[in-house]
Amino acid sequence: MKFTPARVTVAALLAAALGAGGWLVFGRPGPADPPAPDDPPPAPTPGVPWFVDVADAAGAHFRHFDSATPHHYIQETMGSGVAWIDYDADGWPDLFCVQNCPVRPTPAGPAPTSRMYRNNRNGTFADVTEAVGLARSGYGMGAAVGDFDSDGFDDLLVTYLGGVVLYHNEPDGRGGRRFVDVTERSGLRNPHWATSAAWGDIDGDARLDLYVCNYCEVDLDRYPVCKDQRTGDVMVCMPSNFASTTHRLYRNDGGGRFTDVSGPSGVAAASPSPGLAVAMCDLDEDGRTDIFVANDMRPAYLFHNSGGGRFTERALLAGCGLGPDGSLVAGMCVAIADVDGSGRPSVFVTNFEKKPNVLYLNRGGLRFHDVSMPSGLGGPSIPRLGFGAEFLDADLDGRPDLAVANGHIHRASRKVLGVPFAQPALFFLGDGRGKFRDVSALAGQYFREERVGRGLAVADFDNDGRPDVAVNHNGGPLALLHNRTETANGWLRLDLIGDGAKSNRNAIGARVEVAAGGVRQVRFVVGGGSYLSASDRRVLVGLGPADRADRIVVVWPSGRRQEFRDLPGRLGYRLTEGESPVEVR
Repeated sequence: MKFTPARVTVAALLAAALGAGGWLVFGRPGPADPPAPDDPPPAPTPGVPWFVDVADAAGAHFRHFDSATPHHYIQETMGSGVAWIDYDADGWPDLFCVQNCPVRPTPAGPAPTSRMYRNNRNGTFADVTEAVGLARSGYGMGAAVGDFDSDGFDDLLVTYLGGVVLYHNEPDGRGGRRFVDVTERSGLRNPHWATSAAWGDIDGDARLDLYVCNYCEVDLDRYPVCKDQRTGDVMVCMPSNFASTTHRLYRNDGGGRFTDVSGPSGVAAASPSPGLAVAMCDLDEDGRTDIFVANDMRPAYLFHNSGGGRFTERALLAGCGLGPDGSLVAGMCVAIADVDGSGRPSVFVTNFEKKPNVLYLNRGGLRFHDVSMPSGLGGPSIPRLGFGAEFLDADLDGRPDLAVANGHIHRASRKVLGVPFAQPALFFLGDGRGKFRDVSALAGQYFREERVGRGLAVADFDNDGRPDVAVNHNGGPLALLHNRTETANGWLRLDLIGDGAKSNRNAIGARVEVAAGGVRQVRFVVGGGSYLSASDRRVLVGLGPADRADRIVVVWPSGRRQEFRDLPGRLGYRLTEGESPVEVR
């Protein structure tokens, strides 16, 4: 987070002045400008994704606790995340919402807790927090989902201001499931402000290892007072006002035990920086999992995997350590996708207000190129402060689109900076060749509303083939955006399961190539991503006008290449390494 206005180039101003349709909009509303707040909501536009917030109707009545104080502590406006986790393995994603608490807890009344909502398989959810053992209070931040013991059921890691908690998913003795805190015996000790985390296999042993981002060290008893120099208003302090610490990498030793390998792996050799988002993916196609980390007003990390669980930090050399014109990025989020049809994973990072969000196009050979403005993603983001984001194919045309949650961190931002604290989210349509068009004004009422957006995660929660979006808001209610896009395009939903011997069961690190109707597209099973949040790992592929996939090639984390042919569309398939596909509905 940066708290002083950044230099805006002429190119940035021109891009911000260009509407989605390419019209200059200086002095008058352009085609991409949202309608005035008192206009009636627009009707769905053919060919444009359309979302409806169904949180209340679906029974997901989560509201993030507002921990605001007159001190404007830095943690007050940071949380929180959301996570999709099919904890009972019934094929229907359940939803976990991370909660915080008062900055200085008091004994008066029960503290708020995170909540787990079980998917009822009919478009509604039931709050099962107490029943599954997750009614824990604390200053929660984010969550990461992964089956760390390969028993076929996803486990849950929750990050807090002051540590992490690892929950093992196990039978409750009554035919259901429960989560048991195994943090102490697991060896996961991190007494720092943990934010985002990611599961991934760093050493090829088929066990999920864990990366944890740490932000900064805050002492409430010695907290500085930060004020705007012009108005005297108390403001949120910059992260540079506090000491940073190294992030943590834990190797999974099996048997529920982890070892801190931050030092020997090379992670601790990187300059301590306030980390906010992490994603694990093979970025240079060498068969090994790399780690990309978005840091707040410090250069990003790109830990290149040199084998044997050892990493070398190469972000600046690779061209993805800094933003446009060599500027620092207030990196809140990481999202990864093949945006240009090259088959390579490119990296998107959200940024602070008055600076563009950043898209690093993967040129191969661990070389990235900043295309923030030419891609169309940079200009519309300049007036907003971006947090969670994910790529998704909302209209099932086979081209990645992008949803971005926005919201400032200064409650007095309108008075001091001239921008609102609550801000509308953004939605972009991708053309599959690295270009995006801002269609936020047409994507539904939610994208016209001002919210303080934070964590964002994607899942097809009703299994209708269209990806839905959950967004958590600082001090506000959850948004559950049901995808009601009018489209005749086909789709496939692929649930990848590694063999557990050479590939991790979650298949994190797998590469999926789909050929349908003469079009090739590539998807990746990524560990982590977004901001404090976890999306559904199932790979949802839009087929466009095709009614089937002619060929699917999966390169498993083990390096094994497996081909599946002639799979009919509008169905889900379980693809288990080394086995034939199984249709699931």
